[in-house]
Amino acid sequence: METTTGSPYIKKLTPEHEKAIWRMPLLNIDSLLIPSPYILDKALDLDYDHSLVWEEKGELLGYLLVYTTPDRKKFHLYRQVTSPFGRGKGIGSALAGHLANSVLPDAQIYLFVWDKLISSIDFFKSKGFTIDETIVFRKMKFHRMSITAETLRVTAASTKRPETSANEELSKVRHDVKKSLRVLFDMAAMLSVDNFNKMAEDITRESTALVNTLNTYEDTVHLSQKVSLKELITDRVIPYLEAVDSSCEVKVTLRGKIEPVSGSYSAFSRALINIVSNAVDAIKTTGRGGLIEFTLEQQEDTVTLAITDNGTGIEKERLQLGADRVPLFVGKTTKENGEGIGTIQVFSTFGADRIRVESAAGEFTRWTISLRANRSKEAMLLTDLWSKYIRFIKSTRKIGIGKESSRTEISAFIWQLRQMELFSFDLIYHFSTHNNIRDIYRGILHYRAGTRSFDLLKEELRGCRIEHPQIRSWLLGITRRIARNEAFLREQVPCDQYRDVLFQSYGQAIGRTMVFTLDPETGNFFTADRRLVEHLDFLPYLGKDRDELLRGELIGDVRNAGSPIYLGVWSVKDEEDLHRKLKLIRKGARRLLEMGLAKEKSMAFYNTTYNSCGSELDTFKTVTLGEMAALEEADFPRFIRQADNELSGLIFAN
Repeated sequence: METTTGSPYIKKLTPEHEKAIWRMPLLNIDSLLIPSPYILDKALDLDYDHSLVWEEKGELLGYLLVYTTPDRKKFHLYRQVTSPFGRGKGIGSALAGHLANSVLPDAQIYLFVWDKLISSIDFFKSKGFTIDETIVFRKMKFHRMSITAETLRVTAASTKRPETSANEELSKVRHDVKKSLRVLFDMAAMLSVDNFNKMAEDITRESTALVNTLNTYEDTVHLSQKVSLKELITDRVIPYLEAVDSSCEVKVTLRGKIEPVSGSYSAFSRALINIVSNAVDAIKTTGRGGLIEFTLEQQEDTVTLAITDNGTGIEKERLQLGADRVPLFVGKTTKENGEGIGTIQVFSTFGADRIRVESAAGEFTRWTISLRANRSKEAMLLTDLWSKYIRFIKSTRKIGIGKESSRTEISAFIWQLRQMELFSFDLIYHFSTHNNIRDIYRGILHYRAGTRSFDLLKEELRGCRIEHPQIRSWLLGITRRIARNEAFLREQVPCDQYRDVLFQSYGQAIGRTMVFTLDPETGNFFTADRRLVEHLDFLPYLGKDRDELLRGELIGDVRNAGSPIYLGVWSVKDEEDLHRKLKLIRKGARRLLEMGLAKEKSMAFYNTTYNSCGSELDTFKTVTLGEMAALEEADFPRFIRQADNELSGLIFAN
C-alpha cells in the first residue's frame, strides 16, 4: 500500500479501500454529500492517484473521493467523510490540503453545495472558494464553488489551527463540539417526509461523532475510564459486523452481571473492531457461512471477553510466543497489501499478559481478553460518606463564631463551609443513575437562597430514585446545615471584606471543574461543579442581566498560577458590543485580583455562545490576570480574531 507524502496516515485510495468503505456505515453518512460528478463534464473519471484515505492503526477513519478530467486540470471533490471516531483530528482539512499540494498550482478544484446549507457555503467562502454558477438537480438547487490549487494552499496554510498547550486543549474541544452541533442543525433543517428515515439515521451517526469528541477529550484528561464491554459490543462492534457482512451469524452470550472495566473507550473500541475485521476476512477466505461468537463473563474482579470465529485459523507455529511474550503472528499479515497494524494495536491496547489467542488452522480462532473490573466497593464508599457526614454535622453543631471573631476564625469557618458544599456535590452525584442531577441541584439552590422551603425540598428528593436511600437523608442534612451557615454569613459578616476568602476557598475542589457567574461591578458571585449547573442558573440570584455579568471556570487551587481561569460572556452583537464585553472582562480580571488571585495566574477566554459579529474573542490566546487587568483598549485587537463561521460539513471536516 503506497503512503503519500505528508501525514503517515494519508494513503492513496485503492479498489480494496472502496470495498471496505462501502461496508462501513460510519463512512457512509451521505446526507450532506454533493450530486453526481457527471452532471457538467462527461469526461470526469475516478482518480485513484488523487483520491485519499486516512488509515490509522489499521482502521479507516476518513476518505476523499476525487474525480478528474484526463488532462488533470479539473478536480471534482465528490465525497469526503470523516468517521465519528476520527473527528477532532483535522482529517478532512489534512486530506484537502494534501490534494491542493499534489496538483498543478493552476488546477481548478470544485464541488457542489446545496443552497440550504448556508453555513457550509460561508465556510467554503472563508477558504477562498467562489460561487461560479447555480444548477438544479433532483429538485434541489446547488451552488458550484471553485478555487485554484494555489489559492487553496495559501488559505489552508493561513488558517491552520495552531498547536495548543494542555491548558488550551479544552478550547479545541469546544471548537469541535460546536462544529458537530452545526452539522446536526443542518441535518435537522433537511428533514422531510421523503427522507425522514435516512436523515434520522444520519443524525444518529452524527450524534455519535459528538459523543466521541467528548469521550476522546475525557481520555486525555483521565488515563483510565469506566468502559462497558457489553455496550461496546452491542453499540459499535455488532453494527459494524452487520454492515461488513450481514450474512455472518453473530452470537452473544452474557453470563451474569458484568461490571465496567478500566481503560480507554476509544482505544478499546478500535481494538475490538480490529479483531472482528480480521475475523470477517478470515471467514471469507474459507467460503463457508460465517459465525462469530462473543462470550462475556465475570468471575470475582476479572471480566473476560472471548471472541471466536470459524475462519481459516492461525498456524500453530505462528501462535508461538516471541521473546517479548507476544505471538509471532502479531505485526505480520497474510493479506495482500496488509501491514499487520491491527494486531499490534490490539496487543498495545490490552497488553500481552491479558490476551490469550487459541486457534486451529482451517477451523477457528479465539481471542480471550481478561481485564480487571472497575469495582465501586459500595460498602467502603457508604462507610466513607457516612464518616464524612457525621464529622461535618458534629463539628458544626454550633456556629462557633460571632461579629467579634477574628479574621482567622471567620476564614476557617468559610473554608469549612466550602468543604461541606463540595461534600454535598459528592452526594448529589449518586442520584445521577436515575435522575437529572442538574434539576436536583437547582432545587437545592432555591432552598439555600430562601426561595423554597425545606419541606418542599424534602418532598422533591423523596421522589428521586436512588440505590441507597440513606444518601438522600445525608444530602438533606448537610444541605440544611449549609443553608444555616450561609444565612449567618450574610447577616453577621461583612462579606465585602471576605470576598477573597469566599472565592479562594473553592480552590479545595481538586479534580473538579467549577463554573461561576461573577458580577464584576460588585464582586458578588455564585459557583458550583460544572456537572450540576449552568452559568445562567445563577442569574436570578445576582439580580442583573447577563450582559452585565461574566461567566467563568476554574480547575483546582485558584492560587496555582499555572492552572488557567476562564472568563467570557454569553453574547456579542456587533463590533461595538465586542469592545464593551472586553472592557467587562478586563473589569472582571481587576476584580479577581482584588479577591486575592495572583497577577501571574493564567487566564483564557470562554467561547461566546451567541455571536452575530464578524469578530470574536480568540479562545486560543492566553494571558495573565495582571496583563488583562492592565490592558489598554488600543491592545484589545490582540485578543480578537475573525469569527469562526465554518461548518463541519463533510468536506474539510475537522
